[in-house]
Amino acid sequence: MSLKSLVEKFINYDCEVEVGSNFLFYPDGVIVFTLGEDKEDSILWKQFLKEHFNFTLTKENLFTMSILHELGHYYTIEYFTAEEWNAPELETEDNKALQMAHFQKPHELMATEWAIAYYNANPKLMRAWNHRFACALRHYGKKVSSLNSFLENLS
Repeated sequence: MSLKSLVEKFINYDCEVEVGSNFLFYPDGVIVFTLGEDKEDSILWKQFLKEHFNFTLTKENLFTMSILHELGHYYTIEYFTAEEWNAPELETEDNKALQMAHFQKPHELMATEWAIAYYNANPKLMRAWNHRFACALRHYGKKVSSLNSFLENLS
């Protein structure tokens, strides 16, 4: 089973799934996932989740939580207007300040809250998915030497 198929099964086919260069959600119901996430952004998200939600992001649950966060957008998008959804990002050269401001946008907070609530409400299921994703990521990580070849192999 491809990693894309595994993600589709995980989200119960509620959204379309695509492979890209970052984790994203498009308001038309498309979730994008990647293996090439920015390490600095992951560290900042881990820090944000710990400080604001007392949630510990680990190597084992990073991929699962990233997908759940994007799925959280799907389930909470109705609470936001297009203007709120498309509000401009903070204009700064400081990546940490930019990311922290992004994480605190109302729709980002709500998607994160949804993801954490779902994760915490289903501990056995989440442990199983963490394991399945970890195995798949190890498998695909050994087969590709770069993000570009990963994208070519899974699209």
